[in-house]
Amino acid sequence: MTLTPGKLRGLKAVSNPRGIIAALAMDQRGSLQKALGVSSGRPDLEGFKTAVTEALTPYASAVLLDSEWGLTAAKHRAKGAGLFLAYEKTSEPGRSPICSVSGRSADSRKSEPIV
Repeated sequence: MTLTPGKLRGLKAVSNPRGIIAALAMDQRGSLQKALGVSSGRPDLEGFKTAVTEALTPYASAVLLDSEWGLTAAKHRAKGAGLFLAYEKTSEPGRSPICSVSGRSADSRKSEPIV
């Protein structure tokens, strides 16, 4: 298998120095809302995801977030922590693809898919 330079760069952005993807997964939406007993959604879940991302990404090579409630958290990840964005809009029936996986920042408009 041959990796293009862009794909290799993307994989390195989400891997630790040993080449291992040690990602923090915070892409839950409905299940997290239910587990936390949050009824309003956005403000509470954005704040929770941001706090978890700030606290744990210094120990992870990347973080997996959703684009519904995780984009604010993406801006607060540790320096050097890569970013994965969940592909589906929701985990409910009838999922809808909304974005690709990227090793670049959430603010990048030119993200290159790495898978």
